[in-house]
Amino acid sequence: MEYLKDRHYARELLDWAYEQKPGPWKYHSIHVAEAAEILAKALKEKGEPIEPEIAYISGLLHDIGRYKGKTDAIIHSYDGYRLLMDMGWEGNAQVAVTHSFPRRNEEINTINGWELIPESMKREFSRLLNKFNWNAYDDIITLCDALAEAEGFTIIERRIVSASIRNGANKDLPKHWEGYFLIKEKLEEKLSESIYRLLPDIEKSIYKPLSLRNTPGKTLK
Repeated sequence: MEYLKDRHYARELLDWAYEQKPGPWKYHSIHVAEAAEILAKALKEKGEPIEPEIAYISGLLHDIGRYKGKTDAIIHSYDGYRLLMDMGWEGNAQVAVTHSFPRRNEEINTINGWELIPESMKREFSRLLNKFNWNAYDDIITLCDALAEAEGFTIIERRIVSASIRNGANKDLPKHWEGYFLIKEKLEEKLSESIYRLLPDIEKSIYKPLSLRNTPGKTLK
């Protein structure tokens, strides 16, 4: 499976996508990439066969489907998948989809906003999720998506509450929240320590105002 391995080019792609549709998602993606690289390095030190560079780049590009603008539910995942497949990076394309499914291919019809997705795309999501050979990069980026805000690293509980306030929630959403914690536990078992201890200044996020709106853009300070 091919992954992009040039972080400078990956950043150019992210900047291009941001120019098409500015928003906090770019800075969220940067922090997802940073968290993914940190976790991948720690896992590699424990003997896991993983490349931190690939983890970092996969984090940068996981939301690149946002270049099309605001779309319903997880349609941005499919837009990112198609873009990256056309470029020949099947591995990154897979991550663009899998990061939206913390429970993998279980009960995908309970995804928040699933009823807003066109029937043809629902079928394609189902086909892809049953075809993929899930790997460590899928787990890491899915988890880091819940560990990063536009402003920096954060705890999962804060991230999922913010996302639910901004995007709405259905009665089945806790099933997907559980997926993040299951991945966290799985990786922490390999690391023999809490992932929260690895991410610098993560505890400071609890003192910051919670993001309550999807704002059009921001710049890092």
